[in-house]
Amino acid sequence: MNALKGTLLALFAGFLFSLAATAQAQDEKKDKEKPKDAATLNDEAQEVTTTSGTKQETKKIDLKYYLQVSGYFDKQGYNIEKITDGSPVTQLSDDNGNNAIMMEVGDIIVEVDGKKVTTPQEYAKALNNVADPEKIKLKVKDKNTGNDIDLYVSARKR
Repeated sequence: MNALKGTLLALFAGFLFSLAATAQAQDEKKDKEKPKDAATLNDEAQEVTTTSGTKQETKKIDLKYYLQVSGYFDKQGYNIEKITDGSPVTQLSDDNGNNAIMMEVGDIIVEVDGKKVTTPQEYAKALNNVADPEKIKLKVKDKNTGNDIDLYVSARKR
């Protein structure tokens, strides 16, 4: 009976070790995907954090409008990592004003009102100078298909 308990305990411990190793491998993979030197933005908090090597610096950024999203910038655009519940990007429409699919974590905002956004400064400038905050055109690279989609959103005003 004790041998059976010992075997079951060893199997259970091995299972837990396996789960921990899998979680660690997934975290390492996620860390490798994000650029080492990155700029992250939380547009709701109006904070940009730049990382260079091991040094991090957080600064405020002025946004007249915001979409309640957070993420990081790379050469493709603004990679969405978090969407606040009730965010404008959950209420998107297409060219005809029909409700469209909602943006998801992993999608990339490529353009705001026709202006490329690969840095927080480009994003802020494009968002602050939109022609109509009630109908902002976003070009988004869909994480599932890799296709660029044009969507429209009404931004929140500060």
